[in-house]
Amino acid sequence: MNSRLGIFLLLIIMVVLTGCATVPSSKVHYTVKQNPDSRPLQQVVLLPVDIDVYEMSAGGVREEVPEWSSAAESNIRSALLVSKDDSGKCCVTRHVDSSSLTSDEKAIVEEHLALFNTVAANVLWTSAPVNNAWHFKTGHFDYTLGDGLSFLKTKYDIDAGLIIVGEDVVSSAGRKTTAFVGAMFGVAVPLGHSILMGGLVDFSTGDVLWMNHEVSAGGTDLRDPESCLDLARSLTKDYPGLNSANDNTSQTGN
Repeated sequence: MNSRLGIFLLLIIMVVLTGCATVPSSKVHYTVKQNPDSRPLQQVVLLPVDIDVYEMSAGGVREEVPEWSSAAESNIRSALLVSKDDSGKCCVTRHVDSSSLTSDEKAIVEEHLALFNTVAANVLWTSAPVNNAWHFKTGHFDYTLGDGLSFLKTKYDIDAGLIIVGEDVVSSAGRKTTAFVGAMFGVAVPLGHSILMGGLVDFSTGDVLWMNHEVSAGGTDLRDPESCLDLARSLTKDYPGLNSANDNTSQTGN
Protein backbone atom coordinates (compact mmCIF):
# COMPACT_ATOMS: atom_id res chain seq x y z
CA MET A 1 0.00 0.00 0.00
CA ASN A 2 1.13 3.52 -0.72
CA SER A 3 2.45 4.60 2.69
CA ARG A 4 0.64 7.92 2.66
CA LEU A 5 -2.69 6.17 2.09
CA GLY A 6 -2.39 3.44 4.71
CA ILE A 7 -3.61 5.19 7.85
CA PHE A 8 -6.34 7.03 5.96
CA LEU A 9 -7.79 3.90 4.38
CA LEU A 10 -7.63 1.92 7.61
CA LEU A 11 -9.49 4.76 9.29
CA ILE A 12 -12.24 4.93 6.68
CA ILE A 13 -12.83 1.19 7.02
CA MET A 14 -12.99 1.52 10.80
CA VAL A 15 -15.38 4.47 10.66
CA VAL A 16 -17.69 2.72 8.19
CA LEU A 17 -17.73 -0.47 10.25
CA THR A 18 -18.59 1.49 13.41
CA GLY A 19 -21.70 2.90 11.82
CA CYS A 20 -20.63 6.18 10.26
CA ALA A 21 -22.11 4.98 6.97
CA THR A 22 -25.54 5.74 8.40
CA VAL A 23 -24.64 9.45 8.54
CA PRO A 24 -24.69 11.49 5.29
CA SER A 25 -21.14 11.25 4.00
CA SER A 26 -21.16 14.25 1.67
CA LYS A 27 -19.94 17.50 3.24
CA VAL A 28 -19.92 21.04 1.83
CA HIS A 29 -17.96 24.07 3.03
CA TYR A 30 -20.17 26.31 5.14
CA THR A 31 -19.64 29.31 2.85
CA VAL A 32 -21.01 27.34 -0.10
CA LYS A 33 -24.00 26.31 2.02
CA GLN A 34 -24.66 29.93 2.94
CA ASN A 35 -24.18 31.23 -0.59
CA PRO A 36 -23.69 28.77 -3.48
CA ASP A 37 -22.50 31.67 -5.66
CA SER A 38 -19.72 32.66 -3.26
CA ARG A 39 -17.19 30.40 -5.01
CA PRO A 40 -17.48 31.05 -8.75
CA LEU A 41 -15.23 28.35 -10.18
CA GLN A 42 -14.60 28.37 -13.92
CA GLN A 43 -11.53 26.16 -14.27
CA VAL A 44 -11.65 22.89 -12.30
CA VAL A 45 -9.22 20.05 -12.97
CA LEU A 46 -8.73 16.52 -11.78
CA LEU A 47 -5.48 16.17 -9.82
CA PRO A 48 -3.42 12.94 -10.04
CA VAL A 49 -5.58 9.99 -8.95
CA ASP A 50 -4.11 7.55 -6.42
CA ILE A 51 -5.78 4.11 -6.34
CA ASP A 52 -4.14 0.97 -4.95
CA VAL A 53 -5.54 -2.40 -6.09
CA TYR A 54 -4.69 -5.58 -4.19
CA GLU A 55 -5.28 -9.27 -4.66
CA MET A 56 -6.25 -11.02 -1.42
CA SER A 57 -5.14 -14.64 -1.05
CA ALA A 58 -7.08 -17.49 0.53
CA GLY A 59 -5.29 -16.75 3.80
CA GLY A 60 -6.17 -13.04 3.72
CA VAL A 61 -2.75 -11.77 2.62
CA ARG A 62 -2.98 -8.69 0.40
CA GLU A 63 -0.49 -7.91 -2.35
CA GLU A 64 -0.67 -4.87 -4.58
CA VAL A 65 -0.76 -5.53 -8.32
CA PRO A 66 0.74 -2.42 -9.99
CA GLU A 67 -0.87 -3.13 -13.36
CA TRP A 68 -4.29 -3.31 -11.72
CA SER A 69 -3.65 -0.08 -9.81
CA SER A 70 -2.70 1.73 -13.03
CA ALA A 71 -5.81 0.39 -14.78
CA ALA A 72 -8.04 1.51 -11.89
CA GLU A 73 -6.53 4.99 -11.87
CA SER A 74 -7.09 5.30 -15.61
CA ASN A 75 -10.67 4.06 -15.26
CA ILE A 76 -11.43 6.49 -12.42
CA ARG A 77 -9.97 9.41 -14.38
CA SER A 78 -12.14 8.55 -17.38
CA ALA A 79 -15.22 7.99 -15.21
CA LEU A 80 -14.88 11.33 -13.43
CA LEU A 81 -14.37 13.22 -16.66
CA VAL A 82 -17.80 12.07 -17.86
CA SER A 83 -19.69 11.65 -14.57
CA LYS A 84 -22.41 14.29 -14.37
CA ASP A 85 -24.25 15.88 -11.48
CA ASP A 86 -28.01 16.51 -11.38
CA SER A 87 -27.65 19.68 -13.45
CA GLY A 88 -26.03 17.71 -16.26
CA LYS A 89 -22.63 19.35 -15.81
CA CYS A 90 -19.46 17.35 -15.62
CA CYS A 91 -17.60 17.61 -12.36
CA VAL A 92 -14.41 18.19 -14.32
CA THR A 93 -13.59 18.16 -18.01
CA ARG A 94 -9.83 17.66 -17.91
CA HIS A 95 -7.01 16.53 -15.68
CA VAL A 96 -3.72 18.14 -14.74
CA ASP A 97 -0.88 17.56 -17.18
CA SER A 98 1.97 17.09 -14.71
CA SER A 99 4.56 17.53 -17.45
CA SER A 100 3.62 21.22 -17.56
CA LEU A 101 4.69 21.70 -13.93
CA THR A 102 8.22 22.37 -12.72
CA SER A 103 9.88 19.84 -10.43
CA ASP A 104 9.27 22.12 -7.43
CA GLU A 105 5.62 22.53 -8.38
CA LYS A 106 5.19 18.77 -8.72
CA ALA A 107 6.65 18.34 -5.23
CA ILE A 108 4.21 20.89 -3.82
CA VAL A 109 1.27 19.10 -5.45
CA GLU A 110 2.45 15.77 -4.00
CA GLU A 111 2.78 17.31 -0.54
CA HIS A 112 -0.77 18.60 -0.68
CA LEU A 113 -2.15 15.32 -1.94
CA ALA A 114 -0.59 13.72 1.13
CA LEU A 115 -1.99 16.53 3.30
CA PHE A 116 -5.44 15.82 1.88
CA ASN A 117 -5.25 12.29 3.29
CA THR A 118 -4.50 13.68 6.74
CA VAL A 119 -7.38 16.16 6.51
CA ALA A 120 -9.76 13.50 5.16
CA ALA A 121 -8.83 11.15 8.00
CA ASN A 122 -9.56 13.92 10.49
CA VAL A 123 -12.93 14.61 8.84
CA LEU A 124 -13.88 10.95 9.11
CA TRP A 125 -12.71 10.71 12.70
CA THR A 126 -14.71 13.75 13.83
CA SER A 127 -17.77 12.26 12.07
CA ALA A 128 -17.54 8.94 13.91
CA PRO A 129 -20.43 8.12 16.30
CA VAL A 130 -18.06 8.07 19.29
CA ASN A 131 -17.05 11.69 18.69
CA ASN A 132 -20.32 13.50 19.38
CA ALA A 133 -18.50 16.58 20.63
CA TRP A 134 -17.04 17.12 17.16
CA HIS A 135 -20.16 16.51 15.06
CA PHE A 136 -20.71 20.27 14.75
CA LYS A 137 -17.84 20.24 12.24
CA THR A 138 -20.11 18.47 9.76
CA GLY A 139 -22.58 21.36 9.81
CA HIS A 140 -19.84 23.99 9.94
CA PHE A 141 -17.46 22.32 7.52
CA ASP A 142 -14.39 24.56 7.27
CA TYR A 143 -11.39 22.34 6.56
CA THR A 144 -8.47 23.63 4.51
CA LEU A 145 -5.17 22.49 2.99
CA GLY A 146 -3.66 25.96 3.27
CA ASP A 147 -2.75 28.21 0.35
CA GLY A 148 0.25 26.20 -0.90
CA LEU A 149 -1.51 25.38 -4.18
CA SER A 150 -2.37 29.00 -4.94
CA PHE A 151 0.28 29.03 -7.71
CA LEU A 152 -2.09 26.87 -9.76
CA LYS A 153 -4.51 29.79 -9.68
CA THR A 154 -2.08 32.65 -10.14
CA LYS A 155 0.24 31.01 -12.68
CA TYR A 156 -2.05 28.61 -14.54
CA ASP A 157 -5.47 30.22 -13.96
CA ILE A 158 -7.01 27.07 -12.46
CA ASP A 159 -9.60 27.75 -9.77
CA ALA A 160 -9.94 24.38 -8.07
CA GLY A 161 -9.01 20.72 -8.23
CA LEU A 162 -10.70 17.43 -7.51
CA ILE A 163 -8.62 14.98 -5.45
CA ILE A 164 -9.44 11.27 -5.54
CA VAL A 165 -7.78 8.52 -3.48
CA GLY A 166 -8.85 4.98 -2.75
CA GLU A 167 -8.22 1.27 -2.83
CA ASP A 168 -9.73 -1.91 -4.24
CA VAL A 169 -9.26 -5.39 -2.78
CA VAL A 170 -9.94 -8.25 -5.21
CA SER A 171 -10.35 -11.80 -3.92
CA SER A 172 -8.31 -14.53 -5.56
CA ALA A 173 -10.00 -17.71 -6.80
CA GLY A 174 -8.71 -19.46 -3.68
CA ARG A 175 -10.19 -16.76 -1.45
CA LYS A 176 -13.58 -17.15 -3.12
CA THR A 177 -13.42 -20.90 -2.62
CA THR A 178 -12.56 -20.38 1.04
CA ALA A 179 -15.54 -18.05 1.40
CA PHE A 180 -17.86 -20.58 -0.24
CA VAL A 181 -16.71 -23.39 2.04
CA GLY A 182 -16.88 -21.11 5.07
CA ALA A 183 -20.46 -20.16 4.26
CA MET A 184 -21.42 -23.84 4.32
CA PHE A 185 -20.30 -23.95 7.95
CA GLY A 186 -21.70 -20.57 8.92
CA VAL A 187 -18.34 -18.78 8.80
CA ALA A 188 -18.27 -15.41 7.03
CA VAL A 189 -15.13 -14.76 5.00
CA PRO A 190 -14.77 -11.14 3.69
CA LEU A 191 -14.33 -10.95 -0.06
CA GLY A 192 -12.79 -7.49 -0.34
CA HIS A 193 -14.05 -3.97 -0.85
CA SER A 194 -13.71 -0.82 -2.95
CA ILE A 195 -13.21 2.62 -1.38
CA LEU A 196 -13.13 6.07 -2.99
CA MET A 197 -12.59 9.38 -1.20
CA GLY A 198 -12.96 12.67 -3.06
CA GLY A 199 -12.49 16.33 -2.25
CA LEU A 200 -12.80 19.61 -4.16
CA VAL A 201 -10.11 22.14 -3.18
CA ASP A 202 -10.23 25.89 -3.86
CA PHE A 203 -6.68 26.74 -4.96
CA SER A 204 -6.94 30.40 -3.95
CA THR A 205 -7.57 29.60 -0.29
CA GLY A 206 -6.95 25.87 0.10
CA ASP A 207 -10.49 25.42 1.43
CA VAL A 208 -12.03 21.99 0.92
CA LEU A 209 -15.33 22.98 -0.69
CA TRP A 210 -16.77 19.47 -0.89
CA MET A 211 -15.83 16.02 0.38
CA ASN A 212 -17.41 12.60 0.12
CA HIS A 213 -16.53 8.93 0.40
CA GLU A 214 -18.06 5.83 -1.12
CA VAL A 215 -17.60 2.22 0.00
CA SER A 216 -18.60 -0.94 -1.86
CA ALA A 217 -18.35 -4.22 0.06
CA GLY A 218 -17.08 -6.45 -2.73
CA GLY A 219 -19.64 -5.47 -5.36
CA THR A 220 -17.33 -3.23 -7.38
CA ASP A 221 -14.23 -3.96 -9.44
CA LEU A 222 -12.23 -0.82 -10.21
CA ARG A 223 -10.40 -2.67 -12.97
CA ASP A 224 -13.67 -2.57 -14.93
CA PRO A 225 -14.54 0.80 -16.57
CA GLU A 226 -18.31 0.41 -16.16
CA SER A 227 -17.91 -0.53 -12.51
CA CYS A 228 -15.72 2.54 -12.00
CA LEU A 229 -18.31 4.75 -13.66
CA ASP A 230 -21.03 3.51 -11.30
CA LEU A 231 -18.91 4.14 -8.20
CA ALA A 232 -17.75 7.55 -9.47
CA ARG A 233 -21.34 8.63 -10.07
CA SER A 234 -22.28 7.44 -6.60
CA LEU A 235 -19.36 9.36 -5.11
CA THR A 236 -20.31 12.59 -6.89
CA LYS A 237 -24.09 12.35 -6.57
CA ASP A 238 -24.09 15.12 -3.93
CA TYR A 239 -21.52 17.28 -5.70
CA PRO A 240 -22.71 20.81 -4.91
CA GLY A 241 -23.23 21.82 -8.55
CA LEU A 242 -20.74 24.67 -8.46
CA ASN A 243 -20.06 26.47 -11.72
CA SER A 244 -17.38 23.87 -12.01
CA ALA A 245 -15.75 23.52 -15.39
CA ASN A 246 -15.83 24.41 -19.02
CA ASP A 247 -14.24 23.03 -22.14
CA ASN A 248 -11.44 25.58 -22.36
CA THR A 249 -7.92 24.25 -22.08
CA SER A 250 -4.93 25.88 -20.42
CA GLN A 251 -1.24 25.29 -19.98
CA THR A 252 -1.77 22.48 -17.47
CA GLY A 253 -4.77 20.78 -19.03
CA ASN A 254 -5.42 18.52 -21.98
